[in-house]
Amino acid sequence: MNDIAVIFYSRSGTTRLAAQMLADRLDCPLFEVEDAVSRAGFRGDLRCVIDNLLRRHVPYRYAGPPLSEYANLVFMAPVWIGHLAAPMRSFLRDQRPFTRGVAAAVMAARGGFRAAEEIAEALGRPPHPVIVLLQRDVVSGDARADIDAFATALISQPTTDPGVSRRPAWLSPNEA
Repeated sequence: MNDIAVIFYSRSGTTRLAAQMLADRLDCPLFEVEDAVSRAGFRGDLRCVIDNLLRRHVPYRYAGPPLSEYANLVFMAPVWIGHLAAPMRSFLRDQRPFTRGVAAAVMAARGGFRAAEEIAEALGRPPHPVIVLLQRDVVSGDARADIDAFATALISQPTTDPGVSRRPAWLSPNEA
């Protein structure tokens, strides 16, 4: 069994760039969740908004290996109108239950921690660690230090019993 894999969804390419930086830092494989139908242009923008407002399950493509082949998974996706991108949300819900370690990274100016909560809801337990990145920081390269720190946290975290869920930091002030 391999140790870590990064699974990402990216509409514009920013999350792909961040996922590649993380996978390079971790020296791990990278797998993409893709739209089954293009989201390019105005109609694609409109579908993004409607799919998220209505919390629709959307079709997607995933050509990677079974997730059970990895001990730890990192999920990366953008935030659309304050919520996790619909293709990643649909993918996570279809892949349950998760019996391995999971972490999350989201691309957001707003709603990043709400998206992390949606990931926890889809997974059935909170991911740990979690990082929220800004598009401008990823594109400019300023996010590299944050991604390196996230990678270090992934590598150094103890292996835990997947049946034990962690409490979100906001519920445990001593852990914040």
